Formats: sequence, C-alpha cells, structure tokens
Amino acid sequence: MNAKIKLELTENLEDYLYDIFEILKIAPIARIKDIAKKRNVKLSSAVIAAKSLAEKGLINYQKYEYITLTEKGLKIAKEIENKKRILYKFLTEILKVTPETAQRDAHKMEHDLSEETIKKIIEFTKNFKGSS
Repeated sequence: MNAKIKLELTENLEDYLYDIFEILKIAPIARIKDIAKKRNVKLSSAVIAAKSLAEKGLINYQKYEYITLTEKGLKIAKEIENKKRILYKFLTEILKVTPETAQRDAHKMEHDLSEETIKKIIEFTKNFKGSS
C-alpha cells in the first residue's frame, strides 16, 4: 500500500510533506504562509501542493484552515526522515563527507535511490564497526 502512495508522490510533493512534518515538530499547527516561507515559494504554489497532498489523504487541509498530517502522511514523513538520517550517517560517519555536503546529498539520495539500495545502506550502516 505504501509503495503505491510513494509512486504517486513527486519529489516536490515529498519535500512539501516533509517540510510540513518539520514545521509541526516545532509548532502545533502549520499554515500555508509557513510552508511557503520554508520552501521559499509563492503562497499559490504552497496552496497547489497542499491541495494535492490533501487529495492523496496525506494532510488535512481546507482553505483558510490550519494544516495537519494524517496518519498516512505522518507515516510517510517519518519514513523520509529515517532515510535522510541513515543516509546522512552513512555519508558522514562511513564516507567522512562534510556535514553540509552530507545533508545536501542525503536529500538527493533519498529521492533517487531505490528502496533496495537504501535498505542495503541501512544494513551496512548498522553492521559497520568503524576502523579508524
């Protein structure tokens, strides 16, 4: 079921979902203007993305209302966060990439790598004992 939802999400919508998740970690609610500011986009772009995420059942959104994540949206956002965290750890601790580069690259990798490759990186990272 999740794989089907994942296929329907573009990179851009995944980023919007994750940004809403991040906003909600520090604030009780998210507003369109908060999302637009975080993404550095026009309000109209944030509205279009919010409508699309709401249609997919990932957020609760109605015009002029606050935005919250649905259970399904929260689950996917947490999966994205976990992938980014594991990839960041892999890049910084194993490959010794600088934190700034690792953050940028983990974001790109999270979008572009197959589930199989990410699972293998997770497995490798868990088993890695560091030889420094």
